[in-house]
Amino acid sequence: MQTPAPAKAEAGAGTALPTAASPAVAPAVSTDIAVVCPTQLAPVMPRLAIRAGQSGVVLAQALVVGGKVREVRFLSGPSIFHNAVRAAMLQYRCVSNAAEVQVTQEFRFELQ
Repeated sequence: MQTPAPAKAEAGAGTALPTAASPAVAPAVSTDIAVVCPTQLAPVMPRLAIRAGQSGVVLAQALVVGGKVREVRFLSGPSIFHNAVRAAMLQYRCVSNAAEVQVTQEFRFELQ
């Protein structure tokens, strides 16, 4: 069995030679949060936001690995609410058949 010859690259101005290929990592599957994490806690309105009279909408993305939220990223929304959202999402109880699942959820903080 013969292995194919590597492709040749010519170095020119601003051209880098290719390096060894890194192993491919499978992307996380994206799905509905209610399906993946049926047990959810609502975030607590931060006291500072209450005192400031601030409301807002936060869009967060979570990485679920082995039935637990392992990472929370914020896509939009006032940072005053980020800690409350992260604390709530890290307590979610999730189920998944995939090794990694990526979910997105919107949180509305409103003063009453």
